[in-house]
Amino acid sequence: MSHSSEPIICPNCGFPATRNYCAECGQETHLHKESFWGLVMHFIGHYFHYDSKFWKSLKALWFSPGMLTTAYINKQRMRYIPPISLYIFISAVYFLLKFSVHQESIPVSHAAKNTKQPLVITNNRDTIKAGDINFTASEDSSAIGRFLHERSKRIEEKHGDVNKYLLENINHTFPKIFFFMIPIMALFLKVLFFRRKDLYFVDHAIFALHYHCFWFSLLLPNIIKISNAVNFIYVSIFSVIVFIYMIRAMKNVYHIRTGRAIFSTITIAIGYGIFFVIALLLDLLIITATA
Repeated sequence: MSHSSEPIICPNCGFPATRNYCAECGQETHLHKESFWGLVMHFIGHYFHYDSKFWKSLKALWFSPGMLTTAYINKQRMRYIPPISLYIFISAVYFLLKFSVHQESIPVSHAAKNTKQPLVITNNRDTIKAGDINFTASEDSSAIGRFLHERSKRIEEKHGDVNKYLLENINHTFPKIFFFMIPIMALFLKVLFFRRKDLYFVDHAIFALHYHCFWFSLLLPNIIKISNAVNFIYVSIFSVIVFIYMIRAMKNVYHIRTGRAIFSTITIAIGYGIFFVIALLLDLLIITATA
């Protein structure tokens, strides 16, 4: 005598399942509510298990330049963490640690200081000084100069320390600036390799995402300010490493010779630097205008 069992319905997509995993979406069919710590441990185990995609992705990112991008272009998507997820995770860790260290490094006397600098008026020329920043406006000054002067006075009246206000706001907008720079870098790659009809803009964007992931992961130790000399040495070594890394990554992804890879790397570095400065200035103007 046979008995019939109730069919298993996937709670995620509603597809009839016969075993522990749904054949339609892949979710487990038997789930139970977890405690908060169980959820945390599940997350840690999922990302940091020795054989997880996370460690495989980091290993490929650090020691095999261009491998993650090549795997994505070749549609080998299940081996590694998706590029955007990897970027969000690494950049979030970097900026969270950077902000926390930055806040702790501000002296109490400086953070508590809220004294207003006097406005000095001389020969029909207004000069305001707050810390190391000076804004000057006169009858013959430019519109931008007068605008910055007026906004600096408003920032001083509302927030006290102009330098501290601008620095804190720029630090909080850095993640947006770097995310904006990814399509800019992809655009440079698209122009440099415009003859490669097999590569689309999104493929160049994936390369840019992985390069920024390597960049942020390598910068993590430099968050801790040991001394100016040590940090300067680290930044110098970092600059050499990322330059060599990009050359190797471009050779592996775009299958070009060393000479062209060096030329392309230098071109992108110059263009990236110019657009980064422009983005930083625009960010400064927006912060000043909305203060």
